Amino acid sequence: MKRIVGTIILLAWVVLTFAQTPRNNTSCVEKVTAAYDVVVVGGGPAGIGAALAAVKSGARTALIERDGRIGGTTVQAEVCDIGLFYAWRRQIIAGPCWDLVKKAVAEAHDSLPDFSKQEPDQWMKSCVHVDPQVYSRVAEETLRNAGVDLVMNTEVTSVEKNDTGWIFGTIAGRQIVDATGNATVAALAGAERVKAPDDIRQPGSYFFWISSEGIEFDADEVNRAFKEAVANGELLPTDVHVGMSWFIRKGGGSGCYVPLADNSTPEARAETNKRGKEARDRVLAFIRRQKGLENVELLSYASEVGVRETYRVVGEKTITEREYLDSYIPDDALAWSYWMVDEHKAGASGARLVFHEHGKVGTVSLGAMLPKGVGNMLVAGRAVSSDHGANSALRVQASCMAMGQAAGVVAALAAQSCCDPREVSLALVRRQLTEIGHIVPTKGVIFH
Repeated sequence: MKRIVGTIILLAWVVLTFAQTPRNNTSCVEKVTAAYDVVVVGGGPAGIGAALAAVKSGARTALIERDGRIGGTTVQAEVCDIGLFYAWRRQIIAGPCWDLVKKAVAEAHDSLPDFSKQEPDQWMKSCVHVDPQVYSRVAEETLRNAGVDLVMNTEVTSVEKNDTGWIFGTIAGRQIVDATGNATVAALAGAERVKAPDDIRQPGSYFFWISSEGIEFDADEVNRAFKEAVANGELLPTDVHVGMSWFIRKGGGSGCYVPLADNSTPEARAETNKRGKEARDRVLAFIRRQKGLENVELLSYASEVGVRETYRVVGEKTITEREYLDSYIPDDALAWSYWMVDEHKAGASGARLVFHEHGKVGTVSLGAMLPKGVGNMLVAGRAVSSDHGANSALRVQASCMAMGQAAGVVAALAAQSCCDPREVSLALVRRQLTEIGHIVPTKGVIFH
């Protein structure tokens, strides 16, 4: 009798356990502990936008982030001036991310720029400055309060396809938004990626700050010593690609290039950050050897090198520099983007800047976010399908936020309809984007 009772109890336990297991109709079901409509990989600007837009569109959403903080380059590399939400004095990017940015600015007791005075050749004045610590905290709070499940300190290294979507270890998702910046997940799923040749690939930047305010020194002598240090191999020409005296007077910050910066793998990321810190230490040692600068101190430095360019996914469409600058608006355009072509080169002191003609604004199409040959997945952010020139503009934070929001809505609607993102009604996508406050590109719109 005891044996019969024990068997009954065991069977009951098995039935209850199976009943609580998410159904995925695959042999992998036993290892899946959480199933979602949308899984976003990457917690930078595109990933934040995608996750917020998806959950606001009714999708059960998870965001997987490799670091312990939300924010991506804004936080880890301290690229804290976010642009651009306005074009020609008119707002072009709004919605959940814009609300988040405004809240972060307010909680840091800062203020927004006066966009009514926006001028194209003064683009930095229209960027929104955020405190990276405040921004990261507000972003995480916003995501959690919206209902997004955050999976932190997790690097995605494999992905499996099943009948209903994708599996990442113990997490399953019907639709995926790859916001890694490197199209990492898309590549794991079989998508093709491209990378610019080494001789034109944009360098990264490493931000660090020094205590030089009020210090007197001979600028000409310092600049001469810098040239000598580069000539004899003591410094690399990229260690400070602006005038050394100018770099010192402004207290550091931007100005240090890291050639071939790459964060697409843990190994590449570690090597890039190592080279960034070595450049910082070389520069600081040089400065302290100069007369009058012996007591300059290192005040702070970013956690990581800011990476501008690695891989771009090969999408159903590719945004070209010419289309971007010409304000081409395809039928599936879902997001505006307004930043100049901004191509940095490791061997040059300044970037190649090509501005939009008056009244023109770039766009991002759905097709550019769809990896060719891979279903149930979108790629948003820096890795969007684009050529080298267009990518140098599309990589900035506000543009990534906008395309993230667009991708999140498309993914949510595809999950709800159990279809591929290619099959979702564009009219429905635009309607839902408008409902969450996103500004959808419209043909015939005139910017003054």
